Amino acid sequence: MSSMPLEDAIRTRLTSLAGPVPFADIADHLERDAVFVVASTVSLVECGVAVAMDDVSRVEAWVATGELRKPSRAERDAWPNETTRRWMAVIVQPFVLVQDLPD
Repeated sequence: MSSMPLEDAIRTRLTSLAGPVPFADIADHLERDAVFVVASTVSLVECGVAVAMDDVSRVEAWVATGELRKPSRAERDAWPNETTRRWMAVIVQPFVLVQDLPD
């Protein structure tokens, strides 16, 4: 049985739910260490699909290159003070994936 229909359904759902969020929306998730930063070189939605589908090879590759990572201590300290900053975010329980908004 192919997982493509499930993968496509997840992709559609994440695409519809992805959106810009302020720090206040991710603060609690950051506190419980559930936030991951996705590099701009990776599609936020595709990363979410890979996490949701437990695609270990893709996720491990992004982690190895630093394209998927936990926020640094400097970022965790700075973000609460960046009151106008927004991130694109998707929730893939129990994680929140964030990516800088394009300029």
